[in-house]
Amino acid sequence: MLTPGLLPPDEIQKRAVAFRFEQGVIGGTLHDWIDADMRSWNLALSTDTQTSSVLGGNVFQTLFRRDPVTMEWRPCLAAEVPARSEDEDGRVWVVKLRAGVAWHDGKPFGADDVMFSYNEVALNESIRSSARPSFQMMVKDEASGKLVKKNVLLEKVDDLTVRFTLPQRFALAFEVLSGAYILPRHLLGSRVKDGTFASAWNAETPPSEIVGTGPFIPEVYKPGEKVVLKRNPHYWEKDEAGESLPYLERWEFQVVGSPDEQLKRFRNGALDYLEVRTGDVDLLAKGLAGGKYDLVSNGPRPGWSYLAFNQNPRSRPDGTPYVAPHKSAWFRDVRFRRAVSHCIDRDRIIREIYFGRATALWGPCSPRFPEFYTEDVAKYPFDLAKSGALLDDMGLKDTDGDGVRDDGKGHAVEFQLAVVADQPALAAMVKILAKNLGQAGIRLVPDFVPFNLLVRRISQDWDWEAVDLGSTASAEPFLGKSIWKSGEARRLWNPKADPAAAETRDWERRLDAIFDEAYTHWDPKARSFDRSKDVELAHEWQRICAENLPHIYLFTSTSVYAISHRLGNVRTTLNSLFDPERLFVRE
Repeated sequence: MLTPGLLPPDEIQKRAVAFRFEQGVIGGTLHDWIDADMRSWNLALSTDTQTSSVLGGNVFQTLFRRDPVTMEWRPCLAAEVPARSEDEDGRVWVVKLRAGVAWHDGKPFGADDVMFSYNEVALNESIRSSARPSFQMMVKDEASGKLVKKNVLLEKVDDLTVRFTLPQRFALAFEVLSGAYILPRHLLGSRVKDGTFASAWNAETPPSEIVGTGPFIPEVYKPGEKVVLKRNPHYWEKDEAGESLPYLERWEFQVVGSPDEQLKRFRNGALDYLEVRTGDVDLLAKGLAGGKYDLVSNGPRPGWSYLAFNQNPRSRPDGTPYVAPHKSAWFRDVRFRRAVSHCIDRDRIIREIYFGRATALWGPCSPRFPEFYTEDVAKYPFDLAKSGALLDDMGLKDTDGDGVRDDGKGHAVEFQLAVVADQPALAAMVKILAKNLGQAGIRLVPDFVPFNLLVRRISQDWDWEAVDLGSTASAEPFLGKSIWKSGEARRLWNPKADPAAAETRDWERRLDAIFDEAYTHWDPKARSFDRSKDVELAHEWQRICAENLPHIYLFTSTSVYAISHRLGNVRTTLNSLFDPERLFVRE
């Protein structure tokens, strides 16, 4: 098993490749947890993580899924991964479906279920489907020249074949083709026709009425206590010996909201695994000698933490600037952002707050994704002298000897940093930041804000000067274009900026172009995409961000889990903790 710590991604990958599954024994229960009740059994409508954690992949399935080691696409309810597009433009993909798959109630699965799930549910404008954006693309209209929204077209070829036509070529076509969990038409079709789909399979629906194709079947739901899934004895997937998977007889999700209670239950054997908080790793490490569990790491987390300055130079409708003009001038000057970055003692923060289990970052990509990550970016190590030189160059100096720089016009160099309240680790980090910035002559004014209020301030009111946040990410860096492109409301440092306006800088325009160009490099002869071009673009994106600092990147922490020795076949990869179908309970 992997030991906790900063194992490099290539070592985690090496061990995952070498791992060999055992022949498991059918039986036993996996004791898992969710931190709140599920809100619905209807995965097509649900947006809560608890519902997707319990049902996604376990009860309901998609056409394709990624291999957790290689991240290559593998067939799930599809019989195979299409080797190439049906047309030279890369838009048409024919998918053959897996024969012999049955729903939990014994009814056969087929093309009608796929057509229903995409056309009648996901693309039905009268249904609040969380998957709909995955099947819509902005395409330039030839007549008007304007961008218009177009849907993916899905057609039935025969009972076990469907054809997808994308509005435009897209290298991540299989992300689109796998964007919806397949639902049973024979059970839910009438609920769409009579307009009652929104109330179908709600939280009060008996588990026995929930029917999917996955390896587990809903059995028990006791709100505030637990959700239990049982083994699907007729599941289509088999192991190397030809035995039906999964091995587990039951999968129990206990509702445990408190991290302290989760830790308590794991230590007394009521839970089989636990995502370990940074401060609890050493505590659990002391218990390793007891031989009841292992500590494993699946590497750096996919996201990152960062500071950002409000670089919006515009004014509110009433004429009041979003940011005081003298501060706006500082925040939009890259020398100021670099000076602040040089004031951040990342090594100390990682050592004292994260106990060494984090990695300093200089760009917007985690080393968890080695295909796209690059170290070849500008770095700003803790160096107060370099920070001071940059501030001096801006004309920001301590003219009155009070220890705080000023701009010579009566404005002290200070800014307010909005931080999520009631987070001890963040409070400790801000204390270090304030001290280091103070040493450089910058006064930091912490503003601890409840999370919901902070979200409103940064996304609606635009009423902030600087903020400490974390970002999530996927293995595909250019899927998050809404937080990078000019004009987007979610581009934090300057939302809804006009790409053609003078305020938009050359490097910002280049970021726009990179995100537009990504996933479009097509070889019409081979009828496949050249992903090496996306890697080149990803490296350029990271270099631009490190050079210009739209965000000041801090670090990504390391994922550490504790896993009971009761469980066999625990293969940990950069992208997964274990393979649910392969887990078994040791005698």
